[in-house]
Amino acid sequence: MEEISQIASAAKKTLLPCKSRTVYEEAYNAYKKWCVKRNVKKTVEDTILAYFTTDLASYKASSLWSKNSMLRTTIHLNEGVDISKFPSVIPFLKRKGEGYTPKKSLILTDENVDSFLLSAQDEHHLLNKVILIFGVAGACRRQELVFLQTTNVEDQEKHFLVKMGIIDTKTKKDRSFVILPGKHNLLHIIRKYIAIRPKVTSHNRFFINYQNGKCTVQPVGVHKVGGVPSVVAKFLNLTNASSYTGHSFRRTSASLLANAGGSMTDIMRHGGWRSASVAEGYVEESEMTKVNVATKILGGAGPSSHHKEIEERHQMSGQLFIKNNVDCVININNYYSNKHSPK
Repeated sequence: MEEISQIASAAKKTLLPCKSRTVYEEAYNAYKKWCVKRNVKKTVEDTILAYFTTDLASYKASSLWSKNSMLRTTIHLNEGVDISKFPSVIPFLKRKGEGYTPKKSLILTDENVDSFLLSAQDEHHLLNKVILIFGVAGACRRQELVFLQTTNVEDQEKHFLVKMGIIDTKTKKDRSFVILPGKHNLLHIIRKYIAIRPKVTSHNRFFINYQNGKCTVQPVGVHKVGGVPSVVAKFLNLTNASSYTGHSFRRTSASLLANAGGSMTDIMRHGGWRSASVAEGYVEESEMTKVNVATKILGGAGPSSHHKEIEERHQMSGQLFIKNNVDCVININNYYSNKHSPK
């Protein structure tokens, strides 16, 4: 019987998330220590509420929800008690979260991305450019980029096809995306990086260290990849550059897709999100989107028609149109600025 219990115990441990198993176990152990100190013998609703109110009183609302999730799983595995069925726990957590605004990673606009790709020198920023392209194009997580293999990246001449391995994705689902040339010949930037990679390495990781125009054989880590949005922000002199974290890839990608008219279904499929509520948390509503909403409510020319008008004016600026020119004398004088004056 003891052997059966050991096998069952080992099987239960596999039910915890592999990457955060230690964190889950630490959360449960901390709860059990609190129970011992308070002489609590059994987990009931009042026990959980008291624990959240006392020992976790200083935690932010987001951290409380996280602790609740970890305790729900570990208590159910170890004690067979489902705390999600306690009627007062969820309302308590919601009340604690009233007025709380979680910090989110800042996003890069399409102008920010364009500016960095055009202005940053390849000698210093080629790797950062390629990581940025992959991260935004595929709404990638840091670890997905870190463990991306050379065999996952296929050059299809007119585009790159990137296949994310199932083991590297958080949702354990196969995911792929395409990188097109875009406005700045992104394929050329990627091919330039691939061309200078060492042909032989002891690993198969796609992203490897790059310094002063040369690649080493050392693969880049999660902090290097996650720091790229901050590097971009610092290069562009954006405020709060440190707030552009590794999450910026997914938030930027989702926001650009949403602002370009992508539906919530498109966004969920693109980022591999399981629910619309989760996907919405990654979308940053742009000023352009707000202008579109205001246009629908208040009427008037929307941003798209306004931009079209400006573009048409620009195209017509070098042309001369004369109407009702019967019996009239037209004097045409050419004025030049110093910059454009003929020599």
